[in-house]
Amino acid sequence: MNALSLAKMLRAVTCPEYSVRQLIKRLSIGSLDFRLAVGALDRAEYAFGVQGAVYLASKLGHKDVSVIEFGVAEGAGLLTLERYASEFGRRAGVEVEVYGFDTGVGLPDPVPDYRDLPYVWKKGAYQMDVPKLKAKLRSARLILGNVEETIPRFLTTDHAPIGFISFDLDYYSATAAAFRIFAECDSGLLPRVICYFDDIVSDEHQFHCDRVGELLAIRTFNESAGPCQTIAPIYPLRTNVVFPAQWMQQLWAYHRFNHPDYNTYIGQ
Repeated sequence: MNALSLAKMLRAVTCPEYSVRQLIKRLSIGSLDFRLAVGALDRAEYAFGVQGAVYLASKLGHKDVSVIEFGVAEGAGLLTLERYASEFGRRAGVEVEVYGFDTGVGLPDPVPDYRDLPYVWKKGAYQMDVPKLKAKLRSARLILGNVEETIPRFLTTDHAPIGFISFDLDYYSATAAAFRIFAECDSGLLPRVICYFDDIVSDEHQFHCDRVGELLAIRTFNESAGPCQTIAPIYPLRTNVVFPAQWMQQLWAYHRFNHPDYNTYIGQ
């Protein structure tokens, strides 16, 4: 047994609420809202993002909304996003379109310097079995290719306004390219788009800062975006989630201040 497994076992013994949450998660006890509140969901950040996108869309009178995953890899996240989209959308009477962007062949070459964190990521990682994943998807649309090419094409298509995006492209260069999604016109975006950034949390070996990786992409976007838009942390985040979790620190929001609906009241 390795150190991580031993630590998890110790937490289960010494922390009763952790064991209860794991049981609720495994048996899918209670509603989706309840499991989100007690931290008993896979990829709870996706549930939060979809829920928020559906809420804002409904308050603004939209009948549909789009949610996006940049960086699909084997597809577990996209399948989860699809499931949450179906349930939250059905309950609110809002159709949720799900899109997954990926090369389909793993990570491309990093930029030839430090910005893409080549000591963490390497070419070819996170490859996808495309036929296998497509066979599992029910409604999500898989868009394959480099985002530099696929996003401009996507922006010319008809799609519901975007309300939630997960960024998991690892590299600074790919994340910066993915921010081209915010070149969308007002009708293609909600005035505030919930964003989840997977690769901004450090561990014992990879250390993130705003000079590399996703945080650098965010910084450079904001420096060039002008006064009418920004990507900013959602701090402090107050929700009905009972047990604070790491993913809550990885939620940001894209704001388009001059969007015609930005000032529309959305309270109860």
